[in-house]
Amino acid sequence: MSIIDPNNHVVQRQMSVVKKKTSSKAVILLCSSLLFGLPACSTLPQYTPQPVVNSFDIDTSHTSLAKIIDPLREQNPNLTGFHVLNDPLEALAARIHLIERAEKTLDLQYYIWDNDKIGAIALHAIIQAADRGVKVRMLIDDNNAGKMEGIYLALAQHRNIDVKLYNPYGFRNFRAMDILLDLKRVNRRMHNKSFIADNQIALIGGRNMSNQYYNVSDHYQFSDVDVMLVGTATDEIASSFDEYWNDAYAYPVNQIVDPQKYTLRYEGLKQQVTEHYADTAVQNYLDLANRSQAFEQWLDHSIKFDWVKAKVVKDSPNKTRDKATPEDYLNHQLISYLETPNSSLDIVSAYFVPEKKGADVLEKISQKGVQVRVLTNSFIANDVALVHAFYGKYRQDLLENGVQMYEFLAAPEQENWYRNTEELSQKAKISLRGLSHSSLHAKMLAIDESQVFIGSFNFDPRSAYLNTEIGVILNSPPLAKAVHETMDQNLSKYAYKLVLDANNKINWQLTHPNGNVKTYTTEPKMKWWHKVGVKFISWLPVEGFM
Repeated sequence: MSIIDPNNHVVQRQMSVVKKKTSSKAVILLCSSLLFGLPACSTLPQYTPQPVVNSFDIDTSHTSLAKIIDPLREQNPNLTGFHVLNDPLEALAARIHLIERAEKTLDLQYYIWDNDKIGAIALHAIIQAADRGVKVRMLIDDNNAGKMEGIYLALAQHRNIDVKLYNPYGFRNFRAMDILLDLKRVNRRMHNKSFIADNQIALIGGRNMSNQYYNVSDHYQFSDVDVMLVGTATDEIASSFDEYWNDAYAYPVNQIVDPQKYTLRYEGLKQQVTEHYADTAVQNYLDLANRSQAFEQWLDHSIKFDWVKAKVVKDSPNKTRDKATPEDYLNHQLISYLETPNSSLDIVSAYFVPEKKGADVLEKISQKGVQVRVLTNSFIANDVALVHAFYGKYRQDLLENGVQMYEFLAAPEQENWYRNTEELSQKAKISLRGLSHSSLHAKMLAIDESQVFIGSFNFDPRSAYLNTEIGVILNSPPLAKAVHETMDQNLSKYAYKLVLDANNKINWQLTHPNGNVKTYTTEPKMKWWHKVGVKFISWLPVEGFM
């Protein structure tokens, strides 16, 4: 549902049909390009060199956030403070409050920023920040920016807002041509999500700026996780942002988007987001998110971070050009910094395609007596059905070698709904059906009672070799223990457990709230034509693109 009209008419229009058609066309063109081996031809727009800008060019040491964070950093030298954001409403409240508290800088890097309720709420706060003098840098991957480019143009008219699109399409009106002519480049996307306020507090994780990440979608919600960071990790995340911002693949929006295509100007944009913000349903939603100013109270009066040794792991922008060294790859860094599991390894990944090498590693770890558990999406919960075809190839061997597999439910029992579901539906006018349907989007790993990884990195070939990603390894025994215990308590509520029957066939077990276990001998919610399609796709030589 679009909220802002880039042609300056306040409208709301349904976009899902267009998205589905575009997605289907992209898949067809992608497969065609792979199968027929079209020659590569760069479609990058002409680039005009830009001045180098770095986060610490602006002094933020006297901001109100610095006055809160600096004393904590002095008490914990060379450490990182963290606070995990599981609750989607708290995750939204954190972003809005930090935008409102920023005094000097906001650096925002996202794969998706949608023209919807959440996108408009965030833009309202950003415009207010820019109006009071905050310097805003927005870096957005161009893959999903088509419906927002007119809005970005209007934003960039503000003297305090700079917007860049990363790895842009050359054919703005027919992006399929870029896929056909320059697949190798456009297939590599900036999947990073980072949010930095006054160089003091950073957020990273799986959440984009779109309805389904914050429990406000009428269709389904993403179950996701972010982590708020202060201290040394924040400095590393700011450095990573600068790398991408100053990279030759980061184009100012007004350098690649034709301003004559859109009539929207900054003042018109400001009017639209202000009117949207004043809507009763939006205000009710924000009230639920704020809950007596809980986040603001925490930040001002009861702030508490857990301080640990941490390592930010991140891909270099050179990965987009396929010119990164092994050390520049996040997956290489993960292997270097993660410890060898001795008792337990829990992996949570929206898209899980371990490839033969990764499956072998997990099987060997399991065979040494380590409890290995993997939680990923079931077929019906997966928002990228193509991925399921390649994930499914590894389940049998993993189970036979002792790896425990769980698949996320699309619609858990009502007793296990998110705690604010019915109140959100009534007050914020969100479809109850949409609020009760979920898809796993979190990316997390916990080893023993030792380390936890949280970030944008899925455990699949796309994250490993194609997209750029960012995450953090936290050496926190209490957090690792909490992750393991949370999975112990909740896996039966939100996931099918995969088991092998007497004939060595995969069954799916679902535990109901009354304790009864229902066993499915065929994949739940999967029709015969789904099975045929998934089987066919699994034969295609495209696993490396998943």
